[in-house]
Amino acid sequence: MKSEQPRNNNKNIFLKISLIGLGSIVIALMGYVVIMNLFPAFSRNVSGEVNWNLLEGFASVLSLVLLAGGLTFALTEYVNTENAKLAEKLVEDREKTKLSYDIYKAIFDKLTDPEQEAARRWILSNITIKRDDEDISAWYEQTYAKIMKREKGNKDGLPEGQKAVKMTLNCFDYIGFIANQYWDIEDDSLDWISAPIAKIWRRLGPHVTHVRTLRGSRDYYTSAESIGKLCIKWRQDKGLPDEEYAKETP
Repeated sequence: MKSEQPRNNNKNIFLKISLIGLGSIVIALMGYVVIMNLFPAFSRNVSGEVNWNLLEGFASVLSLVLLAGGLTFALTEYVNTENAKLAEKLVEDREKTKLSYDIYKAIFDKLTDPEQEAARRWILSNITIKRDDEDISAWYEQTYAKIMKREKGNKDGLPEGQKAVKMTLNCFDYIGFIANQYWDIEDDSLDWISAPIAKIWRRLGPHVTHVRTLRGSRDYYTSAESIGKLCIKWRQDKGLPDEEYAKETP
């Protein structure tokens, strides 16, 4: 089998060379026939007789015609190619817009889900923002105690705080992953999602970082951290104040 491969390659090369040579001969013959048939008429029109001294001028005219035809063909191909690119870009932009809308709607539905809103409300009501001068271990112990605290008589399932934190972090992780992989986030989008995410991440960010250290898990809610930090930075760059939670507001 291997010994036959070089033979087949040689045959293919020989066939290609033969076809190129044959094509060249055909083109040369066609050019000869065209010149021999058209030149006499050209010569009579110019000098009133067949004058082979005019052959060079005839060839120049013929070359000019071919050049003009080639340029016209090239220009037509260029215009068609540009139109095709434009049409492709329009389709791509339309699909991108639809994808952005679908992602926006999915995130909107998640953030406005009543359970998600209740979870974020619990976090805002029970978890304080870590101060810069506050010891992370002490802050974490207090926060963890609040998260794991059970209501009296509730011995089944997750504590309310743990459920709220997990639900919120999973939601932010989803948004962060979508934002990193599929969504070109624009100012209009961040203007809407930054407020609810930023004020939550100011409370959950240190918690996530410390849990990651305790577990030795570098990929613990990294997408949630990405979108959380992005929203905080965006609001800081815009000079927007940090929103505080007010219990007496809806």
